Amino acid sequence: MNKNTPVDRLSYSGELAPVMDRVCAAYKIGHPIDFSVIETGYEDCNVILKTANNKFVAKIFSKERSREDIIRITTILEKVGETDVNHPSLMKTENDEIFYTDSQAKGIYLVLMKFIEGKNFIELGRIPNPDELEMVIEQAVKINCIDYHPQYLFDSWAIPNIKVMFEKVRKYIRSDILGLVEQVIAQYFEIPVDSLPHCFVHGDFTKTNVLKGDDGGIHILDFSVANWYPRIQEISIIVANLLYDKDNPSTLQERIDLVWSKYDKLKPLTEKERKHIYPYALAGTAMEFLGAHQEKYIYGNDTKETDFWMNLGQSGLLKEFAAND
Repeated sequence: MNKNTPVDRLSYSGELAPVMDRVCAAYKIGHPIDFSVIETGYEDCNVILKTANNKFVAKIFSKERSREDIIRITTILEKVGETDVNHPSLMKTENDEIFYTDSQAKGIYLVLMKFIEGKNFIELGRIPNPDELEMVIEQAVKINCIDYHPQYLFDSWAIPNIKVMFEKVRKYIRSDILGLVEQVIAQYFEIPVDSLPHCFVHGDFTKTNVLKGDDGGIHILDFSVANWYPRIQEISIIVANLLYDKDNPSTLQERIDLVWSKYDKLKPLTEKERKHIYPYALAGTAMEFLGAHQEKYIYGNDTKETDFWMNLGQSGLLKEFAAND
């Protein structure tokens, strides 16, 4: 049973309906007709809010986030909003503020964004087709070119934290996979990470955060874990997660080559990045597996979503090591 639902993450435990009434008033978007909590995700509480003429997403920040964390995220969203990256438009309150504080609901903080009609690639049940992948890479390059170096935020799922995550969950890992993960970590620590080109990175180009809009475009969601990372982190998540299909015979290296060729046309990468991207992306595959263990066995998120990520990482690792035998 899931012990950490989106609503459980809030410091406020009352009804959300009056909160949504006040949100609509603060942002002057009309009266709320309906709202629903998005049940997926592990961090904040996202609520779809409908008014007479529009739909919005209210991102209500978790009680685990400090005010500094919230300011960091909203600043990143403002920076992204200044570019032509396809991300939901931020709304402003009548006081011209990005975020809203509800003093009647234990001071919870939230931001409000336009809702984009469409489906993510879990909902679509497939990987991006060639045209969609071109658009995905275009968005990745645009994000990586944003001239902003945010304050570092520790993200337990981020590839550079693979050793920390492994130590937290190793006792829960199946014995036949434990050795594979150890091999992945050993390969990762041969990478000269600090000397790789770094940039602003979304860091979470997953099947849930890449949306195919009804408008035909590709939209990138959730910059909560954006950071200053090696540039190949972006490509690694795309190939390890977004492009992974357990029923597709492609290898990790083939997916790397595919994404590399498209990215390189827009923003050339270095030979050092090419040399080290395979073990970096392999670590990305392992992190899906390890992160799901953290959610299930440590945080109690025993959900279909957690099982999906665990199976994605596990099958990806097994498939890759079988291909290399």
